[in-house]
Amino acid sequence: MDKKTITLKGDIHFKMRFNTTHGDTNLYWRIIIEGEQYLARSIQCYVATYSDRSYDNTAREIKYHISGDCREFILDKDKNAVFK
Repeated sequence: MDKKTITLKGDIHFKMRFNTTHGDTNLYWRIIIEGEQYLARSIQCYVATYSDRSYDNTAREIKYHISGDCREFILDKDKNAVFK
């Protein structure tokens, strides 16, 4: 597992959903930002969220998400995600 902290700042639109293929990784959440996917163990969300859905080209089906907008996204070295 990569042990570095990732920090993104700016106008960030995110989608998150449960990672049904987490297996024994403990990475329960998929976070999608600008087409990039991040896997997380836990989530702390300090911004408003709403339910959403979109078509996933890889899975070829509609996926349901919790979505929102934030100014900062942090994924720490232990894979805990924070939206501010």
